[in-house]
Amino acid sequence: MKSVFNKPQIEVTAQLLRQYFDSHPHPFEPEKFIDIASDKLEQRELKDRSEQIVIALFKTLPDCYSEAIAALTTVLLPVSDNQDLKEVTTTEEGVAGWMIMPFTEYVGRRGVQEQSLKINSAVSTAPEADYQPLVLALEAQKQLTKRFTSEFGIRHLLIEYPSKCLKIMEGWCLDSCHHVRRLVSEGTRPLLPWAMQLPEFKDHPDWVSTHLGTLRNDESEYVRRSVANHLNDISKSYPENVNEIAQKWLSESNSNNRLRMVKHACRSLIKAGNVDTLRLFGYSDPKGLVSEVYLNKAIVRVGESIDLSLNIKESTMPLLVDYKVYHLRGRGQHIGKVFKWKEIKAPEKEIKLTKSHSFKPINTRRYYSGTHYVEVLINGVSQGKQSFELIAD
Repeated sequence: MKSVFNKPQIEVTAQLLRQYFDSHPHPFEPEKFIDIASDKLEQRELKDRSEQIVIALFKTLPDCYSEAIAALTTVLLPVSDNQDLKEVTTTEEGVAGWMIMPFTEYVGRRGVQEQSLKINSAVSTAPEADYQPLVLALEAQKQLTKRFTSEFGIRHLLIEYPSKCLKIMEGWCLDSCHHVRRLVSEGTRPLLPWAMQLPEFKDHPDWVSTHLGTLRNDESEYVRRSVANHLNDISKSYPENVNEIAQKWLSESNSNNRLRMVKHACRSLIKAGNVDTLRLFGYSDPKGLVSEVYLNKAIVRVGESIDLSLNIKESTMPLLVDYKVYHLRGRGQHIGKVFKWKEIKAPEKEIKLTKSHSFKPINTRRYYSGTHYVEVLINGVSQGKQSFELIAD
């Protein structure tokens, strides 16, 4: 995957910038850009390659931020508002695809620098600081996201100037381009994979409640999916907030789109067996429906499996069957991990379920000898724990 940043793409980008600056007073050195951007390229992984291109942009673009922004946005590949970006890439016609990633980083970082300088140099009697650099940066991110995504680079601006950014981005919720609308949600996700976390957004989920509320009815599944992912991030710190939102949104509409979005937003809470969440989706207390849980062995060695089994009586309610394994850790404590088992719409007759759980060695877990436990959860309600001995030696 790291090969998306390669020397031919770097050379094409350099030539596009050279062509732009040929008709502008700032001298641009394409050879310098290429040399810096491709330095030790083969030794670098994907994000490090992107970072090297960012360094090249800082060392070759004009000191004037507005001139640098004009150059970057002018060399972009012409695209339609809602173009599928899967196959879009940088060509002689313009920059798009993965090369946008370092562009957004440059725009975000320099935007913060320039805005800070603007504020610090403002006359103390001025009623309000001039936010022109921030406005320029956000408008550039808006154009860049139409050709890849600005969800990473925009975070520099959000961390330093959250309220100003969110005020501008509120208008993006109604933009004609679904890539821009998605950026409102995806760019502000507090726990976005691969990206800088947004600790203040994590601590203040209400900051984006208006934005997400507007986007909940978006015509694009692409946008609604991002809203769901954003809420799932929030649920890891504020489950009660997400349950409240889910209840409100489900009461407004029972459409398939709404149900799918809200259920995806609550997926971590569902997996964790959050009872309030499960009740929202009709998973009631299965009292009296389940027989005792059986294990097929009392002693298991690492590399072997253990089988769980139980009988479920006929029922009219949907059932969500999970199980939790409590692994013994090095200091003697037990840490539980939930595993998905089966979702049953409504058993029309008594059924028997059997599940095999493997203790094969994996790189991400160390096993310790001693007593372990397994617990079956039906609609989030425990059906009791069973113990077994694991031999790790």
